[in-house]
Parts: sequence; C-alpha cells; structure tokens
Amino acid sequence: MSSTGVGYVAAVALAAIFAIAAVAKLRNLSATERDFVGLGLPRASFFARFIPLAELSIVALLLIVPPAGAIAALVSLAFFTTFLIGRLRAGVRAPCACFGSSRAQPISVRDVVRNLLLMGLAVVSLATDRPTKISVLDAVVVLAVLLIAGGALHLAGRVRSQ
Repeated sequence: MSSTGVGYVAAVALAAIFAIAAVAKLRNLSATERDFVGLGLPRASFFARFIPLAELSIVALLLIVPPAGAIAALVSLAFFTTFLIGRLRAGVRAPCACFGSSRAQPISVRDVVRNLLLMGLAVVSLATDRPTKISVLDAVVVLAVLLIAGGALHLAGRVRSQ
C-alpha cells in the first residue's frame, strides 16, 4: 500500500462519482432545470447544461492530472455545499438534483455531510501527483472507507425518515 496509490484510487473513485452525477443531469436536462428552479438557482437553464459539463471536466482532470482535478473538485464541492447550506437556512426543501433527477427527496443536512465526505476524498486525491499503478490493497482501503461512509449516510437517511 502506498500513499500515491491510495491517492489515485481516491481520484478515480471521485471521478466516477462526478461522472455519474454529470451523466444523470445530462440524461434529463428538463428535470435538472426544474430542480434547479426549485432550488432558486438563477439562470437555471444555463446551469442545468453548464454544471454537468464542468463536472465532466473535473472527471478528466482527476484521471489525468489528479492534483488539479482534486482542487477543482474541492472548489466545486465547496460552492455546492455553501449553496446547499444557504438553501437549507432559507427553508428551501426542493429536490437537490445533486445526482441528476434520480432522487426526489428534498435537500437536507445529509447532502451537506455527503459533500463534506466527498471533499475529504478530494483531499486524499492530493496524495498523488499523476496517474499511478495501484495495488489491490490501495483499492480495498479506499473502497472500504467509501462503503462504510456511504452505508452510514444511507442509514442516517433511513433513520431520519422513520
């Protein structure tokens, strides 16, 4: 196991997450735009198209130049998180469109926590400066942490909704 290997696995995992989010938004632009309007995002039509393209750019950076991709991911996640916190404080409970229109639940603190965890993954991605060979142990460590964090978030959502 190496820090550069773990860092690159984290970058690849984060790239996959950003790719899923971008593709989900692009697959149903009208739903993405509707969700952005519900969140009070100005120029929702423009952002429904721009944000997925920016996310795909981050995917490419994470895979090709991991530190640049990690910084871009941190900046975008910080923006999204700040926006979500502002919407929550304003009492907005519209669906997030965070991963496209695949989710109909209103925004919640859980979305903020998820973004903070993704920011942590971006920070780990800074441990590598280029694509590198990864070991099975590198992959297992990162995937185990992702599964535990994802499972905890899922359970928190289930407990809260009961």
